[in-house]
Amino acid sequence: MLESFNHWLIFNVTLVVLLVFDLLILTRKSHEVGMKEAAWLTVFWTLVAGVVGVWVYTAGNNQQGLEYVTGYVAERALSIDNLFVFIVIFGYFNLPKEYQAKGLLFGIVGALIARAVFIAIGVAVITAFSWFLFLLGTFLIYTAYKLAFAGEQEVDPSKNITVRLAKKFMHVSTKYDGTKFFTKLNGARAVTPFLLVVLVLGTTDVVFAIDSIPTVFGITDDPFIVWSSNAMAVLGMRPLFFLLVGMVRLFRYLQYGLALILGFVGLKMIVEEAFHDFHVFGELGDIYLSLGIIIGILFGSVLMSIILPNNEEEETATVSVATATDD
Repeated sequence: MLESFNHWLIFNVTLVVLLVFDLLILTRKSHEVGMKEAAWLTVFWTLVAGVVGVWVYTAGNNQQGLEYVTGYVAERALSIDNLFVFIVIFGYFNLPKEYQAKGLLFGIVGALIARAVFIAIGVAVITAFSWFLFLLGTFLIYTAYKLAFAGEQEVDPSKNITVRLAKKFMHVSTKYDGTKFFTKLNGARAVTPFLLVVLVLGTTDVVFAIDSIPTVFGITDDPFIVWSSNAMAVLGMRPLFFLLVGMVRLFRYLQYGLALILGFVGLKMIVEEAFHDFHVFGELGDIYLSLGIIIGILFGSVLMSIILPNNEEEETATVSVATATDD
């Protein structure tokens, strides 16, 4: 079982080494990340997550290994939806493309910190009050409903509390000074827009953690698996962002797929807490079932985006043709 202090130490030291490697090697020089580089980095971080998964299998047991894979896939899927918000944030601040990779790296560090805090709180609360799982399950189902039927939620970074406080109490420069957090403005120390980007990403990560942590707790109550699957999924967010920018049309139906995943996990959490001995195929078989359902929903949402026509694009094309004909 992966539950000793040594296992926690090995994983967390490895995580720090990977973050330092990303900061000093992969994002040391500010540059625009192209699709080819993003694809290779996505493969690299996925392989790293796979190596961790193999370690979990060998050092732990089959159940922990399956729970890790299921949690990783679910978190990776949810992170895609989060990346759409990052696109809005970068657009609002007009963040140059060559600075986006390093901005995302700082955002990833913030995401890891937020998840660590919420996982610690979640474990403590669930251990003391098992009925709290009913609330988490209900919250996931409600979140699924909002995601599927509430329409697109507009994100306005100007209303972010950290941005408002920074502009109220400090001088804020309108120009970037590389990836520096502070610069000189009329001889005075001022905050750069890059720091504002990092602050907004950090506070946004807190909101993301509130949504994603209950999802993994719906898959497993093992704190080590919750943390390791979350951390590995977050590490792969940066290159996935640049892939997403170039392949955005493939994710047209993603929000409905994510809603199904959240609803499924929420319902699973409630049923398992209400009926402790209830299993469809046995304890291990149910984990396989959950993994298959989550992967199936993801592939289904992408496949629908490719096969089904985009009515909005067709309407736009029709209007364009009609306008050209009138001219």
